[in-house]
Amino acid sequence: MPLDPAVAGFLSALRSAGVPPGFAGTPAEMRERMRGAIEGNWDPATFAPVKSVDDVVIGGGLRLKIVQPKLDGAGPGPVPTVLYFHPGGFVMGSAHLMQDVARRLAHDLGAWVVSVDYRLAPEAPFPAGVEDAMTALCWVYDSIGDLGGDAACIGLAGESSGANLATVTALRARDAGIPVAGQLLASPVTNFATHYPSVAENADGYFLTRDDLAVIRMLYLNDDDTLAEDPLVSPALTSVLSGVAPAVIGVAGYDPLRDDGTVYAARLLEAGVPTTLRVYPGLIHPFFGMPGLSPAADAAVSELTGLLGGLLAVPTAAEPVPETKENA
Repeated sequence: MPLDPAVAGFLSALRSAGVPPGFAGTPAEMRERMRGAIEGNWDPATFAPVKSVDDVVIGGGLRLKIVQPKLDGAGPGPVPTVLYFHPGGFVMGSAHLMQDVARRLAHDLGAWVVSVDYRLAPEAPFPAGVEDAMTALCWVYDSIGDLGGDAACIGLAGESSGANLATVTALRARDAGIPVAGQLLASPVTNFATHYPSVAENADGYFLTRDDLAVIRMLYLNDDDTLAEDPLVSPALTSVLSGVAPAVIGVAGYDPLRDDGTVYAARLLEAGVPTTLRVYPGLIHPFFGMPGLSPAADAAVSELTGLLGGLLAVPTAAEPVPETKENA
């Protein structure tokens, strides 16, 4: 399938403007480019309406952005809680920059969303982000009921590096006996030890590149390739996947990480974990953060959010996307 027209136009504009690759230069330069690109295109008027957005700091100085949904006409009682991990290759991004995604999740799911400002590499390489993710989950489990969220119905969500952290946190939650109702993994990176065929197929020209992946690996793993075999880095290498939370996985056709998601979905299904895989053939990485750019990406976000809502047993504002042969 050809590239989605809106995505093709976006990539053409980047090339014409001579925008450097996302992971070119120093980490500070990467972060500034990401901040400028996101904030420069923000239109707060388009943000999903929510009741409140608050910043809190928990043990160890970990920052969380907590989004409370509007629940007009909702019944009494607590509502589900979703822990969200932002993308950025473990090097860039923040809860602040991805607040539009957190707001949409809260609005569409009718759920509290806790967006995590996990520590970033190279200043804080692996396992800092993994530790922060688990700290946030434990805080949600212990404290969200005080705010009105439901600790008995927790979902995990993330995109790219954030989806890696969501994946690992779901596994650690299983081992710790913390119930998780479902996990939404958009364009997850699940295996740093292996390059699947999609890395070569989509090596260059589709925003995230093979060279970018090499930089991410070097910075996140502190240039220690032996860490790639650690299941907390590469959750696809986990020996036992049974008992982990049901999963919704969405991948893009023109993404070097496409096969990271499809292979992990197959492993979950083999382990008896209820798993829904959606492949969006015309989209790129990171489509889950691009709904304002592409109607096809917007529809994909709605579908994936709706599927997570089904796992959380809550009604959602998402409209289903008609199934195609590729998307079945």
